[in-house]
Amino acid sequence: ISNCWLAITLFAPGMYISSVAYLPSSFAMYSITLAYAAWLDGSNQAAVLWIAAGSIIGWPFVAVLGVPIFWDIVVKNGEFKKFAEYFFISLIYTASPLVLVDLMLYRKVTITPLNIIIYNVFNIHGSTLYGTEPFSFYFYNGFLNFNVAFCIALAALPCYLIFRNFNSDLKWNVCYLLMPMYLWFAIMFSAPHKEERFLYPVYPIISFAAAVVLYIIWKASSACFGYFYKHMKEASIINVSGFFIVYIALSLLRISALETYYIAPMHLYKDVYNIPEPGATICVGKEWHRFPSSFFIPHGATIRFVRSEFKGQLPQRYYPGVNGTYGINPNQNDRNREEPSVYVSIKECDYLIDVDLGVESNLEPRYNTKSGWTSVKSFPFLNAAKSKTLARAFNIPGYSRKNVKYGTYHLLKRTRLIKHQEEERERLLKLKKEQEEERAKVKLHDVDEL
Repeated sequence: ISNCWLAITLFAPGMYISSVAYLPSSFAMYSITLAYAAWLDGSNQAAVLWIAAGSIIGWPFVAVLGVPIFWDIVVKNGEFKKFAEYFFISLIYTASPLVLVDLMLYRKVTITPLNIIIYNVFNIHGSTLYGTEPFSFYFYNGFLNFNVAFCIALAALPCYLIFRNFNSDLKWNVCYLLMPMYLWFAIMFSAPHKEERFLYPVYPIISFAAAVVLYIIWKASSACFGYFYKHMKEASIINVSGFFIVYIALSLLRISALETYYIAPMHLYKDVYNIPEPGATICVGKEWHRFPSSFFIPHGATIRFVRSEFKGQLPQRYYPGVNGTYGINPNQNDRNREEPSVYVSIKECDYLIDVDLGVESNLEPRYNTKSGWTSVKSFPFLNAAKSKTLARAFNIPGYSRKNVKYGTYHLLKRTRLIKHQEEERERLLKLKKEQEEERAKVKLHDVDEL
């Protein structure tokens, strides 16, 4: 099972994405994985500590993934006092630094995990303000990120319970390891607001569930097909190997699709970081949601938003001045209402990051075709609306190339800046030429004197 888990995790497109994401749900994924590793190793205290770290420092909702560990320690083994001790020690280790840092930056006592729960669960509007998706959303998402492994992972618990009736090789603690996935699915599938990152915490458990099913297939193949093979092991090897051939092939095709079709913003922001003008104003319109982080903006430059068709609330800058982290911006709201004060006029932009997919509107023109702008860097970017579903989901050799269409991701620069730079370059060249001529005259004069 452990070897299968490692192979599935290593090639999973979902792990390829989630393991490097700078998100609370990714940190929660690391913590939950370490918690169950510690629990399997017999270190209950470390398990409780990692659950606390994932819940308090990372994302509070992942506390539910600690229920099987709680059940094992308290209900099954009756060690309530030990669990209470582990819990309060973990709470001190994780919550105390969090509250102290928040107190220093916000200048008031703030319990961030509690605020997240209150806003998303007990708020009358909640997360539905940020969009809703159908029940099938996570099925499509799970298949893209784990393909056939996700399909068999869903059947892990029924397969395990049936297998236990015929074979006692799998211990009951396997059930404890499978339960978090189903608990998490029950919560996330039922929530109207769905996002890919919400499943990150259970990605390693999905791999484990698939590995359990493969183990059961391996055992069942040995038993059922052993009559037809000279060596019983041959049947199981053929079945498991067949699964991994399909799984790895689909995973590589999906990873290739992500790298080929959607990598343009990351390439472009490398060039954004090297913008030479000090104090440049870099603007983003409809591509606000692909802005990765201010870490990609050069020192001294500012990122600003221009109007687009999006009508929700956009991120705001820190309050100006020395109290930037604790000053409360009066123009923020908790209803995801559009806030006009975040926008600047397009005339104020020195650079603009935009994608051209061949369509435009009054608020989202094709800036790269307008006068006053020049594309200084561009990369191809998938036009999903004009591409076939299968071709854009997996980069299938031969097929995808014929059935995907591209737009262009641009870093646009004000023409006046280019003109100014050209004039400055000409001025410097002229100055250099004059200096060289002056030096030549001085040298000639020295020769005449000699």
